[in-house]
Amino acid sequence: MRHAKLQLKRSLLSLAIASVTQVAIANEASSDTTAQEDKKIEVIMVSAQKRVQRIIDVPTSIVSVDEKTISNSSSQQLGDIQDLVPNLTIDDSNSFNNSVSIRGVGASSRNISFDTRVGVYLDGVYLGQSPGLNQDLMDIERIEVLRGPQGSLFGKNTVAGAINILTKKPSDELEGKVKARIGNYNSRQFSGYINFPINDDVALKVSGGSTKRDGFVKNVYPGAEGDLGDRNSKNYRAQLYVSSFENLELTFSVDSLTANEAPLSNEQITDFIGATLVEPQAQAKRVTYTDFLAKEERDVSGLSVEAIYDFDDGSSFKSITAQRDTKLDFNVDLDNTSIDFYTLPYVDEYDQFTQEFQYTSNTNSKIEYIVGLYYYQQDSFSDRSGIAGSQVIPIIDQTFLASTLAQFGLDTFEGTPFESLYPGSVNHIGTIDTQSYALFTNITYDIAQDWEIGLGLRWGEETKKVDWTSNGSTSGMFNFAQSHYVDELDESDFLPSLSVNYDVNSNTVAYFRYATGSKSGGFNLDFITDEQLDYLTFDKESSTNFEIGLKGYNDDYTFRYSVTLFTTDFEDYQQTQFVDIGDSRTIIAISNAAEVTTSGIETELSYDVTDNFTLGFSAGLLKAEFDKFEQGGSVDDPDVSGKRLPYSTEIQAALTLDYTQEFGNDLVWFIHSNVSYTGDMYTTPNNIKTYTTFVSNDTLDFGYLPSRTSVNARIGIEAENWNAALWIRNALDSDDLVYTNRQFFGGIDQAWNAPQTFGAEVTYSF
Repeated sequence: MRHAKLQLKRSLLSLAIASVTQVAIANEASSDTTAQEDKKIEVIMVSAQKRVQRIIDVPTSIVSVDEKTISNSSSQQLGDIQDLVPNLTIDDSNSFNNSVSIRGVGASSRNISFDTRVGVYLDGVYLGQSPGLNQDLMDIERIEVLRGPQGSLFGKNTVAGAINILTKKPSDELEGKVKARIGNYNSRQFSGYINFPINDDVALKVSGGSTKRDGFVKNVYPGAEGDLGDRNSKNYRAQLYVSSFENLELTFSVDSLTANEAPLSNEQITDFIGATLVEPQAQAKRVTYTDFLAKEERDVSGLSVEAIYDFDDGSSFKSITAQRDTKLDFNVDLDNTSIDFYTLPYVDEYDQFTQEFQYTSNTNSKIEYIVGLYYYQQDSFSDRSGIAGSQVIPIIDQTFLASTLAQFGLDTFEGTPFESLYPGSVNHIGTIDTQSYALFTNITYDIAQDWEIGLGLRWGEETKKVDWTSNGSTSGMFNFAQSHYVDELDESDFLPSLSVNYDVNSNTVAYFRYATGSKSGGFNLDFITDEQLDYLTFDKESSTNFEIGLKGYNDDYTFRYSVTLFTTDFEDYQQTQFVDIGDSRTIIAISNAAEVTTSGIETELSYDVTDNFTLGFSAGLLKAEFDKFEQGGSVDDPDVSGKRLPYSTEIQAALTLDYTQEFGNDLVWFIHSNVSYTGDMYTTPNNIKTYTTFVSNDTLDFGYLPSRTSVNARIGIEAENWNAALWIRNALDSDDLVYTNRQFFGGIDQAWNAPQTFGAEVTYSF
């Protein structure tokens, strides 16, 4: 089977390269900036619709974060930009459960069969599952964030939105840049690139960087080494651009990211079963007390070939062929205590191949269109082990043990030796093979002066095959299944979209958009019991979005604005819930029992107060709740209909300030500051705020994250080819809770935001 898939990959790769030697595309249409030569800023251009066009002409809610904004905000990874984009939330505490949410809807699951709700792309290539999402922001031209379902312009189906990371391409100029950055927590970052033309038609660009920083969550366990929350990564990217053939451009890319870190985990505030509070020395903020720190090793790499052929009539054909490989080793102390009880070493691997063909019409007619064909294949492997330690939990009395067992739905233990209840080492291992095809098109038509209508269509078909083995013979009280599960899930979808643009004037556009999206179904694959074997499959979910917006700028381009009102309905929403299996017994499984609605308003404003002083403001108001979810809460309170979605906030806002001033001999000093506000969140479907330990009866904060404010700043000087700056993140040194969770055994853990970080950087360009 795998040999046949390898042959298919090779055949498609050969087809891609062969096809572009005869036909291929250029949807990178050049923009006319002559009219703006004397203006203070250039009009923001994006390629969200596979053509380079003004951002105000794109009929969807979109934000473009450019290289300068990334640098000014001292953002280093994709997760850092969430402070700059309203209604965007990125949980990057660890790559194992990394999730991206737009408008309150995302996907956080350690299940290798659970797809993301927001598609993240690198130069048009889908990045796949959670471990590959949080890219280092090295040599980035811009990041485009599209909010709402995207189906007629991207081959991979998505229900909530898309993020497109665009890197800088090789050019015909010899140039380069080096950057050194140091800071507290022993932070050290070095990066750079060099671009050199090999001849008139060939250019090579090579980028690289490394980042190291000590952790900020101190482990106070005696003799322990290291702290949580460190950074230790290296990455590189090489791009070869070839235009030796008439009308044909080729770009070959290779990239790699390796990381070996202790992610945010293990900040336990109760013992591992939620019975009592942890040791007193571990109750402080950003402190843990464990004999074993979580470890996360990540290897992400990719290869791609982009070929663009321009026809004489102005149309073009593009081929993007890509291979991506991701491996994640994640090892965590499941009991989160100082005893050697249980550890979970996980290995997840993703082998992904994609092929996309696009034909784009010329841009000089009333009808413009793009037609695309997309193939996606991902072979996933997971090894989920549980390793029993050397220490058995002391048993205080039978009442305590009975309470402990009740946490797992067991009524009694009488007559059962404890040794048979104590879990030994277990193993769950298997594969998910996904294969999908999609045909999509987007057509725009100038129906009248100042009016344009757009029609998008996507048809897709997907197959998932599972081969999963559960070895729970020594799982004790947990009664994990001992079985071999093989199944197949086949799905198809048809996703239409409709948009209308009205040019109020040359600088102002009003639009309406209707769009649909879908998220693939899958299988409940993790540590499964015999009862769960009958509830392993969940079906796809779908979304329907309506939005209206107004975008534009004034005549001298000093004031830019965008306002969007939206509402999105989600049917068959995939969410973990309690499933009644009879005889007063329940199990926990992902199912399609929920209906969700999100609605709100988004706005982005920017104003050049003077030639050298710019203010920016953005905000998102959001209502995201379960319309119907009768079995999604706790056993005591299962109906969470009307509750807010976990980790959704009702308001996000950001204020930015940029000021520059010339001085001396061709020197400029600058200052940037951004203030971001995130409203409160609940972390459970029940929207609870407290938890009471079931033995010591201590009540503690759990399930609620108060609102938080973050201030970042950067000040420095720059000349023609160098700059130096001082930077600070979380300038107010605020202590904000950003994560709370109930672990497998019932223990409660949490995570705080990064403390104040600061440092200096120097950049030299040539």
